[in-house]
Amino acid sequence: MKYKKQINSELKQIARNIPYNKVIIRCANIFQSISFKLTRIPKAVVHKKITLEGYKGLKCKAEIFEPANVKEKLPCLIYVHGGAFSYRASAYHKKLACMYAMRVKCRVYFPDYHLTPEYPYPAAYDDVLALYKYIMENAEEFGIDNEKIGMAGDSAGASIAALICNNYEQEELKQPCIQMLVYPLTDVNMQTDSMKKFTDTPLWNSKNNRRMWLYYCRNLKSEEIYAASPMHSSLPQVIPDTYIETAEYDCLHDEGILYGKRLREAGANVEINETKGTIHGYDSALNTKIAISNIEKRIVFLKKGFNGGNYERKNEEQSLSDT
Repeated sequence: MKYKKQINSELKQIARNIPYNKVIIRCANIFQSISFKLTRIPKAVVHKKITLEGYKGLKCKAEIFEPANVKEKLPCLIYVHGGAFSYRASAYHKKLACMYAMRVKCRVYFPDYHLTPEYPYPAAYDDVLALYKYIMENAEEFGIDNEKIGMAGDSAGASIAALICNNYEQEELKQPCIQMLVYPLTDVNMQTDSMKKFTDTPLWNSKNNRRMWLYYCRNLKSEEIYAASPMHSSLPQVIPDTYIETAEYDCLHDEGILYGKRLREAGANVEINETKGTIHGYDSALNTKIAISNIEKRIVFLKKGFNGGNYERKNEEQSLSDT
């Protein structure tokens, strides 16, 4: 691996090459499930669970994280975790969900969607779509301001979030007010310079990425594959305000930038944060300065998006370790 000296020194503790195959997925998901359940929920956050019908009527669960002692209607953030469409949510995803709930003062809905290789596209997309519709139908009961529903996700989760935002008109959804895409997966073609260059980067690389798309699009005909790729899906007339964050040493870097440019050319307000010295999944090192700094930018974007730029700066310097 020739990038180790260039990666931010804080991230060297997590800068490991990780293989991606069916055996690794099965073993990792045992650990992911246990660590997620054991991760502490802050006292300032209320945790709930719901079950709904998702892909082909199968049961789909969603975790809810919301600020404690709040009775008024709040914005809703549907946060779709990454993990190559294959891995269960990790402990740091849970910590981020709690953080967004506390800091942004919103209700965070966190879908536990069906995973590949067993459930290829459109299983995960259909699960998240079903959750969005469920929230719309029950917004009053859930204490959600249905004018303030946002989509967010990282990596493969960002791909699902982006598709929901592109398809909201045809899916008869309330327009998402914002979308936050962290090192997003957007292009099934895999022809960018970063995809060709970063074949051995830590945590994720283009070789793994190719296998992931094969798992995800396993049952699709060639003409159907682009439906799973945000870069190739049609855009709505009104595109939600968008935040895109990229990692420097990441095979997905260039397609994140290009996707942001595509949205801008279609008239969207897009903020692009090109983080430096970073790798895919770098924010799993939650308490590093580089993660804290960039997560703060996400929180500012979410607050502005939900509240029109009017928000309290109370506790802005709260340590991420509190979550």
